[in-house]
Amino acid sequence: MPRRTFLRYTKAQKLDEQTLQKYLLCFKPETLHHSWQTLPRLRDLFGNEAPLELEVGCGSAEFLCSLALKHPETNFVGVDISGRSLFKAAENASELQVTNIKFINADFHLIYPLLCADSLQSVYLHFPDPHLKPRCRKRRIFNQGFLDQMAMSLVVDGRLSVMTDIEELFMEMLQLIEQDTRFEKVHQERYLVGFEPAIKSHFQRIWEHYGERVFRFEVRRI
Repeated sequence: MPRRTFLRYTKAQKLDEQTLQKYLLCFKPETLHHSWQTLPRLRDLFGNEAPLELEVGCGSAEFLCSLALKHPETNFVGVDISGRSLFKAAENASELQVTNIKFINADFHLIYPLLCADSLQSVYLHFPDPHLKPRCRKRRIFNQGFLDQMAMSLVVDGRLSVMTDIEELFMEMLQLIEQDTRFEKVHQERYLVGFEPAIKSHFQRIWEHYGERVFRFEVRRI
């Protein structure tokens, strides 16, 4: 089933303007391209010095919202290019009444200038769009540029969790991270199969329902 098909299952109720302003920020591409200096850095979104964790491609954010609920002492930011998914994410956060989470509607590639050195405790890249067609591969999030940004913005010992159901994509990402001496795995196995958080994301539940295996690795910044 194509990933875009999931959007029809990700419907949010109509949210009031106050709730949207509380949880959702929309950064226009032209602003990110030409005047990103006018936008807040991710570490400054909450107005406090709490630790910060980030999910890239958070979708409707069931997983991230569960983390925010469990860890009120930490701030969480989810970035996704789908506005519809983030409306649902804002609804989920509102229902849980979490105050330590925000969502950004933007292309993550354009968010790089808003990252700060040594500012992220953890980053989650779970079920990124695989862009399997050769002409679309350049759109993939996970590449050398992404790793450069993670090495800069993660604190020492900060974690990067990467997960997908696409074995071909996973092996390419695994090979790239294994060649990067700025990171090391936090598990003895070459990679992990399966992931059992308290609350699974929408994507994980769907792919597992269809019998797909989940491949994962987790590394720390050295």
